[in-house]
Amino acid sequence: MSVFVPLTLAAARELRSSGSASELVGYADGPALRRWLGETRLDDEEAGYVALNHAGAAALLLDGDSSTRLVLAVDLELVGTDDLGAVSVPQVRWADVRSLFADEASAADAVRAARQEVGGLDLGAALAVAAVADLQDSYDLLWYAPEELDSLATDVEG
Repeated sequence: MSVFVPLTLAAARELRSSGSASELVGYADGPALRRWLGETRLDDEEAGYVALNHAGAAALLLDGDSSTRLVLAVDLELVGTDDLGAVSVPQVRWADVRSLFADEASAADAVRAARQEVGGLDLGAALAVAAVADLQDSYDLLWYAPEELDSLATDVEG
């Protein structure tokens, strides 16, 4: 199962440096997410896209003031998701990261605006914030290879 794990750039660098991280939260397309959507027959690709978007929204809730959201995609066999697709991820190894998703530079203002509005909220409440909906409607998270983390960080920070 694809699990989408939101992290800060600093946490992603630490994961790469140390080789693993523990006790993370990810988002996956389980039956509870499909029921929450009211779409039990949703195909896997569409359900995965919703899980990725939820991880992207959760990235806004992480500490920091980054102008991008960062989500790692890993293949893990986990069971049990909550209604929004959240799963407990006991451990992620950098070697298991198959891709990164991040915002393009042109999304920076929209990311900052959404991040300011969701401070202190949980994911369910954050998904109802207009700035988050506008961000997700206007900007898809772009795919990057794990090896591109440093160039991604340079683009985001510079």
